[in-house]
Amino acid sequence: MQSEVRLLLLRLVQHNGNLTPLIKQGFEYTQIIKFIDILAEEEKISKLKGKIFITDSGLNEIDQLNKKFNRRNSSMWIEPDTSSKISEFDKKDVFLPDQNDLSF
Repeated sequence: MQSEVRLLLLRLVQHNGNLTPLIKQGFEYTQIIKFIDILAEEEKISKLKGKIFITDSGLNEIDQLNKKFNRRNSSMWIEPDTSSKISEFDKKDVFLPDQNDLSF
């Protein structure tokens, strides 16, 4: 498992996050489950009554990986979503999005 994926998964467990970022990177659910099992074997996370929690060892690894990647605050490692950004247009123009492109 790559260090970047390891850090992302540990942070997702820490903040009870969604697996969507890993799925968008091309990982399948079976691969993610294997990654979770590896972290559990290494005692970076613990499983209790169907829930996953981060351990002190996991928190230490997050700190080490953040130092390794030189990530100090969230703005350095959270990337803006540019997929829904539109180009600038005149104030008098009206923007009507294509209904098929809307995500809600």
